[in-house]
Amino acid sequence: MKRRSAAAPQVEQLGIGFEGLEVVEPATHEPAPDTMRQIVSLRMPDALLARVEEAAQARGVSPSSLMRALIAAGLDRSYAAVTEPRDMAAELAELRRSVDRIAERLSRSEADPA
Repeated sequence: MKRRSAAAPQVEQLGIGFEGLEVVEPATHEPAPDTMRQIVSLRMPDALLARVEEAAQARGVSPSSLMRALIAAGLDRSYAAVTEPRDMAAELAELRRSVDRIAERLSRSEADPA
């Protein structure tokens, strides 16, 4: 077993000053925007919970983390499940009209090369 020497080695002190360096105040702590402040209870069938736990284990995350990620992804990607059918139909009709307008412009530009 190697023993440390009792006396610390002598080191040279350099005459370096801190002139010209500004004093920076420490930042005040603000909670992150994704700070979890509330516990939410969620009921689900046993079979679904088993699937969530299995998927979480396969990904190496907690079931809670997986459910938060899935909920966020669902909110970001689609609102079809919570949109009224008549609103969805109106959006689809408008989308169809937009596609028709674009197709008409494209066919005119192909027919009339400048």
